[in-house]
Amino acid sequence: MEKYLQPIKDFIKKNKEDLDETEFICLQYEVTDQMEADKIGFEAVESILKLMEENPLVEFGTPGPFTHFIENFYTEKQQDYINLVKQSVAEKPTIHTIWLLHRIINGSENEKATILIEILKSISKNTEIQQEIRDVANNFLEYQEKKD
Repeated sequence: MEKYLQPIKDFIKKNKEDLDETEFICLQYEVTDQMEADKIGFEAVESILKLMEENPLVEFGTPGPFTHFIENFYTEKQQDYINLVKQSVAEKPTIHTIWLLHRIINGSENEKATILIEILKSISKNTEIQQEIRDVANNFLEYQEKKD
């Protein structure tokens, strides 16, 4: 997986202060297109989530190529996918992984959604987490409360 994700890591490192969104998204499409051509499957999900964890304030798109790529596995490996996102958010929440969790909540039944919303609540209250990330969690909580 490293050979696929290294160009993204290099790009982020080089452009951390001034990330050109269009160029960044295009690079992600190049990487995901290559992974698809090479028949890379579900095994990529954890590595992509780790990349996001290493860059907690980076916006990887809305939803973005990586999200589209990993969500392809939601149907065939739904519980495994959900578990990886929950684990990532529990270990090191990021702007983008919280966004992924929110997408899961939107597609979940009431009981499962309630459990996942509790994860958002705990993130929003955890002062050891960067304020920007807590703000994202709070925004999604507000959305969920208005939805009910």
